[in-house]
Amino acid sequence: MKRKRREVRLSRPGKVFVGLTLALGFAAVNTGNNVLFLLVSMMLSLMVLSGFVAMANIWRVDVVLQPQQILTAEQSGDVLLRVRNGRPWPLWLLELRLGASRQTVTRIGGRQEALVALRWCPDRRGQPLLPLLQMGSAFPFSFVWRGLQVNIPDADLPWVAPAGGEDMAMTQNSGEQLPSSDRAGGQGDFLWIRNWRSGESLHQIIWRRVDWSRNLPGIMHFPGREQEKIGQEQVLLDWESPFWLAFPPEQRLRIFRAALDKAWNLGWSWQLLMPAGSKSGQGSAQREDALRMLAQHLPLPPASAATEERGGWLRHWRFWQ
Repeated sequence: MKRKRREVRLSRPGKVFVGLTLALGFAAVNTGNNVLFLLVSMMLSLMVLSGFVAMANIWRVDVVLQPQQILTAEQSGDVLLRVRNGRPWPLWLLELRLGASRQTVTRIGGRQEALVALRWCPDRRGQPLLPLLQMGSAFPFSFVWRGLQVNIPDADLPWVAPAGGEDMAMTQNSGEQLPSSDRAGGQGDFLWIRNWRSGESLHQIIWRRVDWSRNLPGIMHFPGREQEKIGQEQVLLDWESPFWLAFPPEQRLRIFRAALDKAWNLGWSWQLLMPAGSKSGQGSAQREDALRMLAQHLPLPPASAATEERGGWLRHWRFWQ
């Protein structure tokens, strides 16, 4: 990520410290007391030292966005950032700000990195702009906050899937939800291997695949069979189906998201047919791929005036606040 525009800001303790320094300075001038002059000089030195140390604390520190992130519109989610300390000495008290969300990293060792999550609630589907991202530090005395604005390339922005919440009664048509009893499967057919769950029959364990070297006392992991259940449902979502043509594209996407959420929660088989391709799975398998397909469906919704304002002149003027 490209960084630009350094910021300098006095913290609340810093403002109090500056006021106290000025008061002592006036007292030293009026009284001519050498001890007060010496004390004021030391306080000014601390202020200057605090600014230089805070600036050096963020030197050679990179903040990159984790790739391939998927969020949901109108819901708060975690934006994952990777902080890399490229220096041989530790990094202390680094603060990251994403809009109103803030997170402080206490310490990152030399030539190490840390993963930081900042909350963000996107307002629309697609790939909207993130709020202003800043990184800075007030180490060591918390008098002066020195920071940088971080530019995020458009290619690194997370994709935002549509929100669900539409009436599920819309999806209960013969073209979308089908019982699996009239097709191959649905009668206990083997699907895949998963972790055996406590309380299940021991017959579900695939004993020949058990790795006894990893099963320590009290921590038992057994491979188990995932089998299709009798009466299990499968959900078919076809974008070109005549049933869905009456719904606007954005509403159709919200309905598809609600239907997929139900299939994922109940462990149903599902298939998503979109103009850009198709995805299918069982339960939450292939979930991120399906969400990305919904998020990238064209045309993307236009940005609101408020979003354009935040991404334009507001980014410029916040530097002077």
